[in-house]
This record gives sequence, C-alpha cells and structure tokens, in this order.
Amino acid sequence: MKKRKFAIFSLLIVLLLSFSGFQYYKYQRVHNIFDEIYYEESDYHNYTFLWKGRAFYKLKGLKIIDNGSQDLYKHSIDYKSVNLPNTIHSLGYYFYFGFQEMTKVGIEMRLRLPDTETTINVDYQYDVNNQQLERFMWYYDDESTGYFQQSQIEAFLVEHGKTVDEIRKEADNVLRNKVLKDWTTIYSSRFSPDNWGELTVKDIWRTE
Repeated sequence: MKKRKFAIFSLLIVLLLSFSGFQYYKYQRVHNIFDEIYYEESDYHNYTFLWKGRAFYKLKGLKIIDNGSQDLYKHSIDYKSVNLPNTIHSLGYYFYFGFQEMTKVGIEMRLRLPDTETTINVDYQYDVNNQQLERFMWYYDDESTGYFQQSQIEAFLVEHGKTVDEIRKEADNVLRNKVLKDWTTIYSSRFSPDNWGELTVKDIWRTE
C-alpha cells in the first residue's frame, strides 16, 4: 500500500514539474504582443486545444479559415466587413506555421482612400525567429495587377492626395486601436496596444 501511495505521489510530482516547465517555456519564448498572438494560435493547432479553448473564438465578427491545403493563407482570420468602419475595406490575420519553413504572423489591411472606392494595402509581417515586424504597402490596379515599388506607391498616393507617411500613420492607428485592442480584450496579455514589448519595426519595399 505504501509503495502504491509513493508511486502515485511520485507521478504527481513528475506531472507538476512537467507542467511547471511547460508554463515557463511558454512564458520565456514571448517577447512581445505579436509573439503572444502567433504562439497562442500555434499552440491551439498543435496541442493546447486538448484542454484550452481558442482565444479568437471569444471575438465576435470574425471569419476563421483553417484548411489542409498548401496555400499561403492556410490559416487566416478575417474581420467580417459589416463589423468594420467604412474607411477599412478589409482586415485580417494570416499565419505561417512552418509553411516553407516560415514562422510568421501577418496582419493585412486595405484602407479606402478619401471619397473613392480605391484602396491601398498595408501589411505587417512579424517573424518570431528574429522579433522583427516588417511594414510594407502595395496596391492593385483595375486589372488586378499588384504594385509594390516605392516610386509606384508614392505616385499612386499623390494622385489621391495622400503621402506614404499619412498612410503609415492611419494603418498604425488601425493596428493599435482595432487589432491589438481587440486582442487584449480576449487574451490576458502582458502587453498593450501602446506597449508592444521587445521588437524591431522596419519599413520595407517589396518587389512583388
């Protein structure tokens, strides 16, 4: 009887230590709010769903896409358009959980330019491996051709009475006051819409 009690006690100790080690591992890998978002979704898809609900299920007005394809947007979470202000055409997340060895979370928004149905796309792409958040913009023409180069973007915005700095400011406002604010309402975050944690923000211009 004593041996059985000792075995049960030992097993409980091992389980407790394992759980504590796992919790420490989860804590120390998070350096900023984007790490939180990425790992919360990654854990859900890998194992945490066994005993824990999905954070994004708590937020109404989302369309969650999870499928088994090899598309870039295998895992995406989009805001339904009816829940967005008229100035935002579309807004959502996309996740790369090891797709082509990428471990990233992206946030893509299409902002309407004043008094038109024309939009400009702003993407934020965060890589958990280097804690770097890249911000870039691009647009489609009427033929659905994408334009990414700095000179193309600047000329396009001038036509519509805007500048790159103005669009970046508007996009950052959406990121802080919509995306990250929503996140902190559904997740017990160590960070805030104004305090993102440790990361580097870098503006880039893509070629495609």
